[in-house]
Amino acid sequence: MRGLLCVLLLAGCMRAKPELPILNYHSVGAAADDYTVPVAAFEEQLDWLASHGFHTVSLHDLAEWRQRRAPLPDKAIILTFDDGKADALGIVLPALRKRGMRASFFVITSLVGRAGYLTWDGVRALADAGMEIGSHTATHPRLPDLSDERVQDELRESRLRLQAELHRPVEALAYPYNSVRARIQEAARAAGYRVAVAGVEHGSADLLSLRRTPVNGPTRFEQFAAELAPSQR
Repeated sequence: MRGLLCVLLLAGCMRAKPELPILNYHSVGAAADDYTVPVAAFEEQLDWLASHGFHTVSLHDLAEWRQRRAPLPDKAIILTFDDGKADALGIVLPALRKRGMRASFFVITSLVGRAGYLTWDGVRALADAGMEIGSHTATHPRLPDLSDERVQDELRESRLRLQAELHRPVEALAYPYNSVRARIQEAARAAGYRVAVAGVEHGSADLLSLRRTPVNGPTRFEQFAAELAPSQR
């Protein structure tokens, strides 16, 4: 009976939100815009999380909890950063390490080394610092607009390149534009991903389409705190 109850609860969860909050950042910098959180606002958010007892974990940790019942800390939360911009190493990492926090960084492999983006040495530095590295595809296309063959190329090429550069498994994916459909989920599974994140429109509690809450420049601190308020109970 207890096993059946767990199965039913998990099935219900798959149609809802993940068990823990997942935040979706892009960049942290001097000025606010649709993709950039100002440094002062970002540090205020991290300090609020720390003061309210949140503990950062990885997508790998969530998958392990789901599939093997590996323990998670109380008030676990996942911080994710898309695109692989250079500020991930210069601004975000020091702020996280100062507070003993971790995050997941999703890299567009074709843009590594371009102006404003991480180099491969930078990506490796994040991984060596204990950060989770995942794929944001090879060229950042809207996957539902592509043929099945192109989707597989984007997913496999980026994962294999990351693994070759990092010399470690890569199991996490962030869908470009947070856009995913059932066939894209299946393609992600076939390409070897264990866990993937989407957005508020297409996200769910499924491990291959986890719902994330966006945090950007226009996000007010009151909005940030209110979104996480249910997780304080």
